[in-house]
Parts: sequence; structure tokens; C-alpha cells
Amino acid sequence: MTRSKMEELCADLFERVATPIAEALKAANVTLDEIDGMELIGGGMRVPRIQQEIRSFLQDKVELGLHINSDESMALGAAFHGANISTAFKVRHVGLADVNPFPISIRLSDIRPNTEEEEWTKQATMFKAGGKVGIKKTIAFTHDKDVHCAIDYEEAETLPEGTELSMERYNVTGIGKFAAEMQEKGLGSPKVSLQFELSLSGVTELVKAEAAVEEMVVVTEEVEVEVDDDDEEEDGDEKKNETASSEEATEGKTEEKKEATETKEEDKTTEESGNATAEGGNETATEGSKKKKKKKTTKLVEKEKKKVHKRSLAVEVYNVGRIRPYSDELKDESVFKMTELTRKDKERVMLEEARNKVESYIYHIKNKLVDDEEVIGKVSTEEQREEIRKLAEDAEEWMYDDGYNADLATMEDKYAELSGPAGKIFTRVMELEARPKAMKDLKEKLGKIANLVKKWETDKPQVTSEERSDVLEKIQEVESWMTEMEEAQEKADPTEDPVFNSAEVPLKSKDIEVLVTRLHRKPKPKVEKNATKAENATNTTEGGADSNTTDGESTPSEEESNSTPDKEEEKTSTEDTKDEESDEL
Repeated sequence: MTRSKMEELCADLFERVATPIAEALKAANVTLDEIDGMELIGGGMRVPRIQQEIRSFLQDKVELGLHINSDESMALGAAFHGANISTAFKVRHVGLADVNPFPISIRLSDIRPNTEEEEWTKQATMFKAGGKVGIKKTIAFTHDKDVHCAIDYEEAETLPEGTELSMERYNVTGIGKFAAEMQEKGLGSPKVSLQFELSLSGVTELVKAEAAVEEMVVVTEEVEVEVDDDDEEEDGDEKKNETASSEEATEGKTEEKKEATETKEEDKTTEESGNATAEGGNETATEGSKKKKKKKTTKLVEKEKKKVHKRSLAVEVYNVGRIRPYSDELKDESVFKMTELTRKDKERVMLEEARNKVESYIYHIKNKLVDDEEVIGKVSTEEQREEIRKLAEDAEEWMYDDGYNADLATMEDKYAELSGPAGKIFTRVMELEARPKAMKDLKEKLGKIANLVKKWETDKPQVTSEERSDVLEKIQEVESWMTEMEEAQEKADPTEDPVFNSAEVPLKSKDIEVLVTRLHRKPKPKVEKNATKAENATNTTEGGADSNTTDGESTPSEEESNSTPDKEEEKTSTEDTKDEESDEL
């Protein structure tokens, strides 16, 4: 198909390219003159005709940017947006604000309308188009009956044609019962509050429903008030009364004392008159300060307060249109669909792998027959080579005919049909080199084991001659088997299955290796301490019987016993060195 033919077939689609740009500018209330640049994203932006249509709409007023990977930007943006709204983990917020593209309205009515009265309904736009998501809005109204609530999309130009308007329905009950209870108390109709949430995913739902009635009640409370402090005045009156009582009690005193007292008072009159003005000023200040002093106290007062009666309302949710939440049945159905899709994907992958396996083996047979013709001729007959060549040609023809739509089981059978005879020939070709190499390696290994066992005669006295003989006998048995197999293979027809293969050869030395390892780790015999002490005691007694031995000299037996540990240490180190040499072998 040519590009011109493709553009002709998609002409109606290209006409719609600039429509989203115009709608976005209209929703944002901006013009092209206010736009500095535009960056294209999405895989379709690689199509030259789409770029042409966009440039035509922009009229060279805005530069068209093609600076980022359009496919990667869409995937990366979706990942960042998912991280922003995720509640499972927290990441640094990436500047991306989503909006509600379509207006959502609410309609309220009575669940059981009274036919005798005018129908009660209320309708309003709850979430406007272009508003933010992740917000809550409360609808409040006064009513005394249970209500029915309908959430729908509003009909708008931006709403795609054929979109289901109905979203969710709610029956809010408990209002009538609560209103009757409040009426018995002489209160008015309750105020109903319905809280709706427009989630970050663009889903609208009723999250809270309650009714409330306010009541003014009179309550008695203790309050703090300030009062004048009269305690000092009462104290002054008490003092005056006490002075009067004391004067009456002294009336019976002698005249001499009275005269003396009067004389003293007259003498003080002059002095007191000089200070009368100052004292009068001080008394005035003191009285003023006494009047200003106040104290706090509590008293009971009656106040009017607002009391709120609240009641949570029951909400029943149901749907009437195609837009419905997942039920258990739908979830089970979806899980079954996903399981089936996973199974089919797995079968498809396995079928493709089997098809590629058959196809590659066909070419493998053809290439082998050409590249390794000389080697294959040594282990196969002309009839065998012709058989696998014919199988490969027939399989190739079948692959591009009936095999194109063959299932997995058929492909596996076809591979078994090819690999059976061809695999035997290719195995014999491989064994031509692998068998001699395996036999050579085994002979070298047996020779090393035999040399190691021979060294044990001096290096490891703890290994008995019977144990060494057992190892050598096993080596001879393996060598005899190797001789028999080599002779049998020489006599056998090279175009038939081999007498033995290279994988069997290394297994023959396993038992010998286990036995040698066990003997190599056999511990040395321990010297008994009691025997050593008895020998030292005997040497000491013999030294004491010799009368010519002085206290300052040591006997030969003592020198030998003292030198024994050093010799044993040297011997032990020598044996350890030999053990290390045997390990290397």
C-alpha cells in the first residue's frame, strides 16, 4: 500500500486531528497567540500527515516540538501519574494535575412521593467540567422524608456520543423517622447533609449521609465575676467597737491619771496639727486604694445554648445503566477470563518455541550433512544419511503447508520424528572424539591413584597393607573393563549404536575415589600415656642405683627421655609434610 492510498482511506480520521487542540484551548480559555510552544507525544505523531494537519491548524503561530520519544513519554507520564495517586507507596510529587472532563449532576426526590402534594425534587450540577479531581462536596437541604438520589453525567458537547449517562443511584433512609422524633419534641425538620467524593480515578460516590436538628436550650453555668473587697472596712468597724468598750472599762480610774492623760494630749496637739495635712492626704489615698481592690468569685447564671441532634442515615446503592461496579460474579468471570488468556498466551509461546525448534533442526540436519560429510560418512551408511535428508526435506515442506497451523502436540511429534534417526548419527559423530579422550583421562587418574597408594607404605603407616591392596585391586578391575570395552568397540560396526559412550567412563572411578579419600583421612594411632610414664620411671630407678652419678649430672636415660618429645615433634612435622605432598597428588 502506498502512502497516498493510506491517506485517502484515512481522510476522515485526519480531519479529526486538530479537534482536541481546539477543545483544549476553549476549555482553558486561551488563544493560539498566548501559547509559546507545543510538544507532540504519542506513537501517532510519527505520521507525516498528522504533523501536517497540526501545523495547518497552528498557522505557524506556535512552534511544533518533536524533541522527545513520543511512545516513551506516554508510558513514563502514565507511570508518574500512577505514582502520584497511589496509596501503596509515597514518591516525590510530579507536577501533573488531572481534571474532570465531563459535568456530573445530582437529582433528589422522595422515595415514596405523595400523590396529593406537589412532587419534591431538587437538581444541581455537583462537579463541573474541567474541575479538579480528588475533592469532596456536600449537598445540604431541609427535608422530613426519605430521599432518592441519582448521580448522572450531564448532557454536554464534550461527552462522547453514545455515552451512558446513568452512573449510580442511592436510597437514603432514616430521615422520616428522625423527623418524627424531632417533631415530638417540638422541633423543626432536620437538615440533611450528603457528602460526595470525586476520587483521583474520576469515580463519584456518596461517602457520608447524616441529618441534624438544632435546638436552643437554657443551661445553668458557673461563671467568674469580680466584686468589691469589703473585708478591710469590716475590720475597721470591729476595731472601733473594741476601743469604745475599753474606754467604758477605764471610767473608774483615778482623776490623776485622767489629768495626766489630758496633759499629755494637750502637749501633743501642737505636734499633731503640723502633720494634719500630710496625714489627711495619706488617709485619702489609702481609702481610694481600698475602694479599688476587687476579688473574683463564682455565681450561677442561666444561658441559652445551641444543641445539635445528629443521626447517621442508611444508604442503599444500586445501578440502572451499563456503568456498574464489580460484583462477585463479575470478578469471578474476569478472573476466569484472565486465567484463560494467560493459558493461551503460554500455549502460544510454547507453540512458537516448538515451531522454531523444528525449523532450526531442519536446517541443522542439512548443514551437518554438508559441513561434516566426511566424519558422518565414518559412522553412518548411505541409506541412513539419505533417510535423514529426506526427513528434513519433507519436514520443511510440511512446515510451510500444513505445519503453519499445526498445534503444539503436532509440532512436538514432528521434532521427535526428526531428532530420532538424526540424533543417533550426530551422537556417534560426537563420540568419535569424546570416547578416546574420556578413556585417556581415566587412565591418567588411575595412574595417579596407584602412585599415591605406593607412597602410603612409608608416609601413612596407619593404612594397612590389606587396605592398600583393596585399592589396587579395584584399579585393576577398572583397567580390565577399559580393555574389554575398547576391544568390543573396535569389533563393533561404527554405523550402529556404540558399545559404550563417553559419559559412562568417568563413573567407573567414583568408588575408588571415595575409598582413597577415606583412607587418606585415616587418623594416626595415639601413643598411650601410661606406657610412657612407666618407661620414664624405670629409667629413673636405674639412674638412682648408679652410685657414681652426681646430683649435678643427668643420666643418659634422662637425656634420652628429654630429647624424645623433640624427636616426636620432628617426626610429626615430617609426616604432615608427606601428607601435604600426597594431597597434591
